[in-house]
Amino acid sequence: MRILFFLESLHGGGKERRAAELISYLMNRNGEYEIELVLTEEEIYYEDILNTGIRITVLRRRALKYDPGIFFRFYTVCKRFKPDLIHSWGKMATFYSIPAKIICGVPLVANLIADTIKGYGKFSRYAFLLKANVLFSDAVLANSKAGLLTYNLSSAKSKVIYNGVRLSRFRDYTDKISVKNELGITTEFIVIMVATFSVFKDYDLFVDTAKATAGSRDDVTFLGVGDGPDLDRIKSRIEKEHVSNVILTGRRKDVERLVSCADIGILCTRSEGISNSIIEYMALAKPVIASDLTGGSKELIDEGATGYCTKRDPFIIAMLIKRLLDDPDLRVSMGIRGRERIVKNFSIEKMGDEFRSLYAGVLYSQTGNKPSFTKSVI
Repeated sequence: MRILFFLESLHGGGKERRAAELISYLMNRNGEYEIELVLTEEEIYYEDILNTGIRITVLRRRALKYDPGIFFRFYTVCKRFKPDLIHSWGKMATFYSIPAKIICGVPLVANLIADTIKGYGKFSRYAFLLKANVLFSDAVLANSKAGLLTYNLSSAKSKVIYNGVRLSRFRDYTDKISVKNELGITTEFIVIMVATFSVFKDYDLFVDTAKATAGSRDDVTFLGVGDGPDLDRIKSRIEKEHVSNVILTGRRKDVERLVSCADIGILCTRSEGISNSIIEYMALAKPVIASDLTGGSKELIDEGATGYCTKRDPFIIAMLIKRLLDDPDLRVSMGIRGRERIVKNFSIEKMGDEFRSLYAGVLYSQTGNKPSFTKSVI
């Protein structure tokens, strides 16, 4: 099967990580798939994609953020590659794919929904993009049931495929002392948050939680991992308010190592689809806390067994942190259950097989020829 993937970028992020993992998985299927990847930006954070041997074509934007020339340039790639299927990721990549889908007669699978915040008006540009993308796509994907509900996508071509991770990435690192020395951490415990510094995450709540925790104990360091447009503002806030129990690392490529050395993983957020960070915490057997009562975190976290979904209240989160730190048996048992949940429900094999079944179903509905499909053994 020939698949043309289209993403705007492979910067560090949940959507980009998911696409890179899926491509790597498909390319390990003994020649079942031939893949070309189209990007609009050259930077590639997930460098493992370079080892897959796929062709990567970059359609650079020419001055304009929404470059109309990409419509034609993507069509020329599609005409040359002759894919059986186009798989787009995100609203703009899907929109750019529509003319090629129509002219070349190729089915379009669109990963459109990875959040649960409909932050635009009924008559906005984004509303128009979503309607056009849903209309012309043969399958519309979300990574959470909450996402489908948020965007009122209930048609037969709407489907949820949960994020999956390559479990071989996660091992029990034993260099906690070296990590502490490297980052200047002198406390017994580490609470970690891995997230982009953007309006979609709530690093102000992260800092407020650190301050609330500092009021009752001095043995916890809060470690914020990531970068983004809001990083400098949060740094400035920490300095102005003299918050001494928070360390911000910026972007790191050894995230698994840092999470492995932490005691609790948290995600302060307004609402989520399915968070790769939470999956990674659980894959490394860490109990988790998410400030998400309306999004997809409830589909991932087994409440009270692998972690907690709670209000966006720093004192409630601090209380849950205290409960876990004061009860090592609870921390361990939650971590073990969380790891088991990821292995069973959120592995790359499970996600990959669901995509492969979807591809086969879309092609069958278009051509009447059912591709062969053999499930992976997890």
